[in-house]
Amino acid sequence: MAIEKASYNVVLKEHSFEIREYEPMIVAISKESDLRGYSGFNEAFNYISGSNSSNAKIAMTTPVINDLENEMTTAFVMPKEYTLDDLPNPVSPNLKIMPIGERKCAVIMFSGNASMSTVKEKIILLQEWLKTKELTPIGTFQLARYNPPFIPSFMKRNEVLVEIS
Repeated sequence: MAIEKASYNVVLKEHSFEIREYEPMIVAISKESDLRGYSGFNEAFNYISGSNSSNAKIAMTTPVINDLENEMTTAFVMPKEYTLDDLPNPVSPNLKIMPIGERKCAVIMFSGNASMSTVKEKIILLQEWLKTKELTPIGTFQLARYNPPFIPSFMKRNEVLVEIS
């Protein structure tokens, strides 16, 4: 069975870079301690596993998104079938449910494990590519991961993305 993914349309594709128009989405988001996801990931996973006001199980979707600037966070994208009013309240006070509106993002895709050093290299490459396209980032850089940890690293799909004007 396929896992639902955040919806977007590709506007431009050039090697491992893309410009995408993302549809609105809702995320369950929590502060994160590091990329291994010991705090924020667990908060969001517990929420979709039934640690919510309805004890409801919510389907896992992709990607799992880490905000990498300011304060690191982990966000799970909620399935499209839900609205803000349909989603149960989190039990944990550390988890927030929030909407993200339509946005245009620049993306660099890569495989392998997403270490902080690799992510920093990808941010630099994405910034350089944006300069060649005369595009300006207007948001924070984020890491999007599409696979569970047990998938072999060469098969993992990862992306660094940033909202652009």
